[in-house]
Amino acid sequence: MSMAASRSGGTRFILVAAFAALLALSAGPLANPAPVRAGTAETTEANLLQWVNAERSKRGVPALRLRSALVDLAGDRAAKMASTGDLEHSSCLACKLRNRGISFVTCSEVIAYTTYPWGDQAAQSIFNGWKGSTVHWGILMSRTYTSVGFGVAYRSSNSSTWAAGVLTG
Repeated sequence: MSMAASRSGGTRFILVAAFAALLALSAGPLANPAPVRAGTAETTEANLLQWVNAERSKRGVPALRLRSALVDLAGDRAAKMASTGDLEHSSCLACKLRNRGISFVTCSEVIAYTTYPWGDQAAQSIFNGWKGSTVHWGILMSRTYTSVGFGVAYRSSNSSTWAAGVLTG
């Protein structure tokens, strides 16, 4: 093979690879929206944690501690639901925790979505949805759980916000 043919083939490969990478980058956020992580008082996750802990305090229940590994898992759960449009509990939450090396004695998950986009309205809608559900509220107010991670994701196709909370004890 001549040097010119080798360079030409290499250039084509690089151009094809670069084009494929650009396509993947442009489709990635739509196919699997990245969750926003808790970190400031302005984030949806931080609001959920603050409001849940305020309600736990009113009932004499210790505050849930934020656990970063749970935030990551909850964020991934919310992103999956947002990307598929399916509001579904994990088929095996304990398996997901073990696969990530997260220690726990007991575990549970709360999920929700709202047609409000990012912000306080979305956080309030999700919180109210959980508060209005006997099962979800019972989990969030239970003394059994001591650690939590909240995650949210945005689905641009219908301007909805999806949320998951993963709790361990």
